[in-house]
Amino acid sequence: MSTNPRPQPASEVTVRSVARRSTAMFVLIVIISAIPAFLEGFDTNLYTFGSPFVVHNVHGTVALLGEVSTGYAFGVAVFSLVGGYLFDRYSVKYTIMTSVVIFAFFTVWTGYVTSPTGLFIARLGVGIGVGIFQPAIVALLGDIFFETRGRAVSAFAVVFGLGLFVGPYLMNPFLPHYRTPFILSGIAAVISLLLFYLIIPKTYKKLEKRQVGFSGLFHRNVVVLSFAIFLFGIALFGFLGYYAEYLLKAIALSSAHSAEIVSMSGLGGFICAFPIGYLADKLGRKRIVSFAALLIAIGCLGMFSVGNSIPLLLILTFIFGAGWGIFVDLVATMGQDSVDDSIAGSVTGWLFLVFNIGALLGGPLFAALLPAGFETAGLVTLGLTSVLSLIFTLMTRPVDHSNIVTD
Repeated sequence: MSTNPRPQPASEVTVRSVARRSTAMFVLIVIISAIPAFLEGFDTNLYTFGSPFVVHNVHGTVALLGEVSTGYAFGVAVFSLVGGYLFDRYSVKYTIMTSVVIFAFFTVWTGYVTSPTGLFIARLGVGIGVGIFQPAIVALLGDIFFETRGRAVSAFAVVFGLGLFVGPYLMNPFLPHYRTPFILSGIAAVISLLLFYLIIPKTYKKLEKRQVGFSGLFHRNVVVLSFAIFLFGIALFGFLGYYAEYLLKAIALSSAHSAEIVSMSGLGGFICAFPIGYLADKLGRKRIVSFAALLIAIGCLGMFSVGNSIPLLLILTFIFGAGWGIFVDLVATMGQDSVDDSIAGSVTGWLFLVFNIGALLGGPLFAALLPAGFETAGLVTLGLTSVLSLIFTLMTRPVDHSNIVTD
């Protein structure tokens, strides 16, 4: 990583130029930029674990779990491409800050809803906020330096996994009440906004403007990865919509054991994301994307095949989380590797859009298969789709040269 000995005028300061000053500044930018990922993970598992109680409180049926999950995914899907486009065209700092404000409002509102419609709107709003900041932050982290893409986006995955891990443990003591944890989620979002405002430069990069059309997104790798991430979206939102319900109701585990098992999905990502991201930078992102997909497939097939064995459920959920924690972000970095530097945000947004279109189908597919039993629904919605996703990752081609244009 090169060092710039001469301070630049304030008008020329960019995220890239600050990151080049020293390793410490690079690490600081990565950490502050990744904090919204903690918010996403924290809110995700607050709701995932608390959802059976939230749905009961608003007088909804089990089917509402899938409907609300679909609403959240719809918000993320519609605004993912927006977030990526804004990264390429406008201030990434203010794009991310605006989206965190949206997220903060609706995560707090989740704790106050009193009807199925209100719950649907609240989770849709959270999805809109996440949909904008998710691709913008992954593009910000992945597009600083080619040689650190895997490690930089692993920071997003690590803090996301930390949020997933903490969520169930914070929610469980309050159940059947759940308002306070969502208020705490809003407070954490405000702290994130303040840090982002104080530390992250307004301008990300300065490059000579050049026109790269929408067709520039569709490199062979991007097309293949689109299928892989679409299928994973189905699997993940089947998991998020119904896994806690499966543990609590189908195999009748206690809420404490269920919280411990669900939290393993976050712990897996928290512990494994950086090592996996490091390997992606050293061994090639193609190989490690497929490795992450393999972990997901093992976890998905196993979680619905071992009955109520708590030790096996803990291990398999951890394995699933280890793959989930980094898979989407590494797929995004492969997309960034494969296209022109000027559309790094747009390709990231495209892949997140496709991922969340798949997510729209996860909850309804699981619900449609429930008459055949939870195990069958899980093996199809999570197991089959994750295996197909793995197969698609094996069809990608490695990219070993940098496409980043120095500003």
